[in-house]
Amino acid sequence: MKISKKAWLSTLTAGALTAGIVTSSMAGQTYEATFYVAGMGGHFAKAVCTINPAAETPIQCNELTKIDIGDGASHPVHDARIDYKDRNTMYWSTYKLDPATGKTHVGKTDLRTGEVILDVDVATPERVQIAKKMYCASGQTEDYFMPITMSNPAYIDIFAKKDLQLKHRVFLEGTEADPKVPYKYFHGTTSPDMSKMLITINESDSTSLANYGTGVGKMHMKMLDAKALEKGEVKLLSSGIADGNKKKTISFRQYWSNDSSMIANATGDIMYLIDANTLETIDAETMPALEETHDAMFTPDDKYIIATSRTKAIFAEDCQDRTKPGPDEYLMDGQLKLYDVKARKFIGKATSVCLACHDEELGAGEDGVHAVLCGLDGEYKK
Repeated sequence: MKISKKAWLSTLTAGALTAGIVTSSMAGQTYEATFYVAGMGGHFAKAVCTINPAAETPIQCNELTKIDIGDGASHPVHDARIDYKDRNTMYWSTYKLDPATGKTHVGKTDLRTGEVILDVDVATPERVQIAKKMYCASGQTEDYFMPITMSNPAYIDIFAKKDLQLKHRVFLEGTEADPKVPYKYFHGTTSPDMSKMLITINESDSTSLANYGTGVGKMHMKMLDAKALEKGEVKLLSSGIADGNKKKTISFRQYWSNDSSMIANATGDIMYLIDANTLETIDAETMPALEETHDAMFTPDDKYIIATSRTKAIFAEDCQDRTKPGPDEYLMDGQLKLYDVKARKFIGKATSVCLACHDEELGAGEDGVHAVLCGLDGEYKK
């Protein structure tokens, strides 16, 4: 017997938005933040949250709405990047080619109004042989927005923030940061002082640029000089490798700690904590079954990390294999989880920021609608 998806979704929504918060003096530090979570439906979930690490569900979303940038066909998005100085402006880049134009989109949104300020079409270079997956991660400097592709070969684009004009396109092949291994996807981001950009590269088993191949569980890290990138140049500062699980560990998005000492790196089945100076692994926290982490962002004091998770939330009472549910036995949900940096582990229960409103806002109906998130950015209340 299966319970109604609509009834299950209503239960999930109530739990995600109304679960109690510990308020005693024993609770310690709490945080208030607004998170913008990228979704494949052409929008960002806007989640106004309270974070209390002592609570059973540490991240409580008190208000959940969305900011549209387009529709799911033209503007599926993985990348959220709030301007380091103007916190009312968020830059973004789309994950797939727009079927109407054959191009990707790069844009910026006014977070006060939710309106798109600028949206430009971006052509794919001829040397790219696989363009099924495009922009996912990004960095920034004072005057430039720098989205990074998952194409093959992958590259870094340098856009002027003021008008989103493409200034440079940087491939690593043939430079001192040449991966020198077959790979599947680039990701990366800039340091808090915007002097460095970390690029993560997943080694694969394919020797053909026309085939991504399968990941071998190795994340190659290249630390680049961000000022050189502004000029379209590559200056390698350091390199490192993190070992994971073959065929499972694939690096996605990441954030530096605010003190620039650590990098939280989301790789699907593992959430890495990396020493930003040595590029050595501090911790590798394995995600539970049915959960896949795609981004990881520090709290302002660097004590905790908010991670995004693609979670298969099972609703079928008669699901036989709860580690591999069938296609009609779950809905994909986007959730936020809290990682304790000192304790080196995830704590408490996750909170939905997708399915909690998909039924009402997107018309899921009785059959339900999968919700696929990726990157996030956020603004903390001081």
